[in-house]
Amino acid sequence: MLRTENFTSRPRVGAGTPSVRSGAPTARRTRAVRNDAVEILEKRFGYFPQRFQWRGHTHHVQAVERAWTKMGRAAQLCFRVRCQEGLFDLSQNVKTNIWSLAVVQLNS
Repeated sequence: MLRTENFTSRPRVGAGTPSVRSGAPTARRTRAVRNDAVEILEKRFGYFPQRFQWRGHTHHVQAVERAWTKMGRAAQLCFRVRCQEGLFDLSQNVKTNIWSLAVVQLNS
């Protein structure tokens, strides 16, 4: 039988304890933007996003770095695009033709 009376209880890793790693994200840093509405203004070859509007600013796509499909209740076409402002994931709900954006990396 294992005796446990000599063991002290320790908090679980990550259970409400702040990280001490340098560079670890904190609540005060910018929040990741996910599923923010976006309007596609222009497509290249009728398929790839070329120009889109997000939060009142027009962004020009310099390169489509990756394209993939997500299957679920509704299929989504996804594109990782590089713009002057940063790196974004654009997703199109195929059924409703609604586009959303997730920020991967913003340039300073």
